[in-house]
Amino acid sequence: MKSNVVRISISLPENLLHNFDAVMKKIGYKDRSKAIQTAMIGFISENEWSNESSKGVGSIGLLYNPHSRNIEKSITLIQHNYNKIVTSTIHIHLDENNCLENIIVRGDVKSIKRLVKELSENKGIKSIKVNFVKVV
Repeated sequence: MKSNVVRISISLPENLLHNFDAVMKKIGYKDRSKAIQTAMIGFISENEWSNESSKGVGSIGLLYNPHSRNIEKSITLIQHNYNKIVTSTIHIHLDENNCLENIIVRGDVKSIKRLVKELSENKGIKSIKVNFVKVV
């Protein structure tokens, strides 16, 4: 089923449009409408992250030192406590002192934020990055 398409007209500073078109072409978009749709979805998702009643999907990327005391056990236990929103986990050994864990989540923003907070409180976590997309 195809959704309705609405044509709009917008006014932009010339240099903003020029920069948008340059980046759009650089990353491979051939259709300005598609690139603007993608940008708008990103804008919506980014701002819905602050709306705790929103639902969506995303990933939580953790970079951590595997030698930190009980870190892997702690990360696993926290994920088990959030089994209603954690759908999958990928663990990658990067080198002797770095592991990357990517946790795929689906659910409400409030629960995802609580999960991120609990994970970030672990010593040994070097970096945590959340990517959230509101399902539209």
